[in-house]
Amino acid sequence: MAMDQATKQHVEKEMLPFLKKDARPDLKSIALRFILETTGSKDGRDFIGEGTKFLSAISDLTSDTNGDIAKDAYFCLINLSTEDTIAWKIMNLPDKLVLNILHRVLKPDCQHADEATSIVANVTRLPSCAKMLAQQILASDSKVTMEGIINVLCHVKFNKNASLHYIGPILANLTQVSDIRKLIMDRQRCIMQKLLPFTEFKDSLIRRGGIVGALKNCCFEYDYHSWLLSDEVDILSRLLLPLAGNEEFDDDDMERLPVDLQYLPPEKEREEDPDLRLALIEAITKLCATKQGRLFIKEKNAYVILRELHKWEKDPHAKLACQKLCEMLISDEPEEGMQDLHKVEVSEHLVEKFEKMDTEMLQDFEEDAEKDKDTQPKSKSETIESTSPTTESEEKA
Repeated sequence: MAMDQATKQHVEKEMLPFLKKDARPDLKSIALRFILETTGSKDGRDFIGEGTKFLSAISDLTSDTNGDIAKDAYFCLINLSTEDTIAWKIMNLPDKLVLNILHRVLKPDCQHADEATSIVANVTRLPSCAKMLAQQILASDSKVTMEGIINVLCHVKFNKNASLHYIGPILANLTQVSDIRKLIMDRQRCIMQKLLPFTEFKDSLIRRGGIVGALKNCCFEYDYHSWLLSDEVDILSRLLLPLAGNEEFDDDDMERLPVDLQYLPPEKEREEDPDLRLALIEAITKLCATKQGRLFIKEKNAYVILRELHKWEKDPHAKLACQKLCEMLISDEPEEGMQDLHKVEVSEHLVEKFEKMDTEMLQDFEEDAEKDKDTQPKSKSETIESTSPTTESEEKA
């Protein structure tokens, strides 16, 4: 229930004195518990996040010596950071609060690392917050480095008190920033090669999804496509592998596939999460934005993997993305001057036309999914025919 102004002033006057580290522990715990319950509703979050008094007080208590109080303070910030306007305020609190929280996470004995990573992941969903945190991390005097974040992410048992899976979404959020993407793809650092195996990480959808999101974002750096597709990185195999099933292909098709995609075992299963399948498809689509990348992906026979995925796919959005990618791979190459798709300017009326076609096709897929959710995959003899041009989009998920 929304509070009137008089009630707000009363709560602020009564509660703030007890949200200090030197307050009596029992009263501090009661006051913080009240705040935590208040943040459980939209109206409550709006009230607590109106200014910065409560936010500053709660933030201070995340380092309280009483573990239960610190944990409740973290939970308060988790709830509050789900609101965009409040997340921005938290990011702008004094003393680089979010960076300091992340710094705590990078210590193996951090008691509330999972709660801390949830806050950072929530805050950095906003591109503006991700950019600010990235700038703080990239500063020459920063106590947090990308190498440190990556090392913790790749060290699965880093903290015995926490899973740290939300480091994955933090990385995905930070890679909204071009400078972070370029650092990750610095050839001398070998960071990208450490991340690639996690596209098949079965222990956590959250960690796996965060890394897939980061890889997809890195594919927006077109100047790095040749390196990403080279044997030094071989990103195509890692993006295709989660999309592959246990289908058998004839010898010619099999030999043209990347080695890691050949002769997969009968128990091989596809990525279970439709959002991750969509992200993987979109990453490959990005790699097709340049002529060189597109020809390489055609040469590696990625089409046969995607064709079988399209037959199997039930999620309408992933199926539509897969169909458009397949169409691109079996279509004739664009005419001279149009081959780098990310540089092609498409007129507004054509954009509207293509969007309308996509909407209609998506509706068809949604209707098919509703009619029979248990439909078996279509026959292997079916192929996808190109029906419309594919345009390049700069929008990141």
